[in-house]
Amino acid sequence: MVQKLRQEGVPQKEVRELTGVSERTTNRIEKEPEVKNADDGSLRKTRNLGRPSPVEQYEAEIRQWFEEARNPEDGPLKGQEVLTRLRAKGYSGGKSAVYEWVRRLRPTRPPVPIVRFEGLPGEFSQHDFGERRVRFADGHSEVVRFFASRLKYSRFVDVQIVENQQQETVVRCLLRAYEHFGGIPLMSVFDNMSTVVESREVREDGSVKVNWTQRFAQFAMDCGIIPLACWPYRPQQKGSVENLVGFVKGNFFVGRTFQDRQDLIEQLKAWVDYVNSERVCDATGEIPLTRLAHESLKACAHQADTYAFKISAVVRPTARVHYQGMEYSVAAATIGQTVTLHLQQQQVAIYLGNRLLAEHPRFPENGKSSVLSEHAQELFQFRRGKPYAQRQILLDLDPMVEPYLTELVHRRPQGWESDVDKMYQLYEHIGRTDFLAAVALATEARCFGSEYLLAISEGSAPVLCKA
Repeated sequence: MVQKLRQEGVPQKEVRELTGVSERTTNRIEKEPEVKNADDGSLRKTRNLGRPSPVEQYEAEIRQWFEEARNPEDGPLKGQEVLTRLRAKGYSGGKSAVYEWVRRLRPTRPPVPIVRFEGLPGEFSQHDFGERRVRFADGHSEVVRFFASRLKYSRFVDVQIVENQQQETVVRCLLRAYEHFGGIPLMSVFDNMSTVVESREVREDGSVKVNWTQRFAQFAMDCGIIPLACWPYRPQQKGSVENLVGFVKGNFFVGRTFQDRQDLIEQLKAWVDYVNSERVCDATGEIPLTRLAHESLKACAHQADTYAFKISAVVRPTARVHYQGMEYSVAAATIGQTVTLHLQQQQVAIYLGNRLLAEHPRFPENGKSSVLSEHAQELFQFRRGKPYAQRQILLDLDPMVEPYLTELVHRRPQGWESDVDKMYQLYEHIGRTDFLAAVALATEARCFGSEYLLAISEGSAPVLCKA
């Protein structure tokens, strides 16, 4: 505008009133080439307008740093590294200016075209975690995590709601997905999961070696799968895997309402059935279930519920093995020895070498310990310690037992040991559920003693006792 006004002979004073530009600036603009680009930002850069950058004096050195040979594992020269080097040379300016010059001076690589290809039948499956915050009908919201799997050829999908992204979750979800597919493909592709990929090594020839986590590598060998890992920050490699998560987010979670978590799981199951057996896939133009018949899959030797993770542990002086907050009893003769826990979905088997020591529920009813009867008997060998060992086992059954035993011991300080022995024998006879029910009734009736529990278990109503 300044240039046009001056070309038309408008005095500088009037130009200043019309544009707000000072006369000094007007003089400078008149001497510059004619403006032909409406992009003011680009124009300023090409004409080097504004204050000179404090990084400009280091331009030659920055260019040299970009030409240095680097270890492939270090990756390209980053702005933070350049800033650190400049600080050592006395640079005292801000980091934003450095990052801007690094961006401008970084050598540009020619774009690499994305290679799109279709998988052959039974060649690839893709797997990844995703999460979405969901608001339920009652108003509360939570982050729902899911594990998504898909066969690349048929586009047959499997989606499971999960509690976490731990290694065992990955393995059991994979096995359930393979069961849903009807077998295992040749190769399974994963995003950059820390529970799957331990590290990567870049060889001198530029090839990459993936180091899998030990347990996942064992699982791959057990099931005969060939795992492939996407390279971090390479959208050309992982786009198809991430699209799987985006497909679930954009097609299932959008536009739906859920009463609660269970309702979400049921709706998800119905949606997966619809996507697989009714909906025509946009990519293939066919229903995935139809193409699934052409997938060349091999049978899996393991199932999600029974596949066993093998964990080593040392038997403690209490003749119990601890794992993730749970205790499992073993024979006292194995105290101090290293045993192997075979962790299945619902059961745990404990081995000493090839000898089976014990089998326990993976998650005991009391939420903390499982003690087999034959192992409990070993605790009762010493007469003075037997009542305390029996009492502790009863206390571990459920928190409701503690107030009952507390009242019993205070009422019968000289005779509680006999009561506890009879209570323990009753527990062994009728089981945990019926024993706890008897304790609850006796507590309500204020009847504290083994004779009352025995009467309740035999179907006799206790007489109301005095508090």
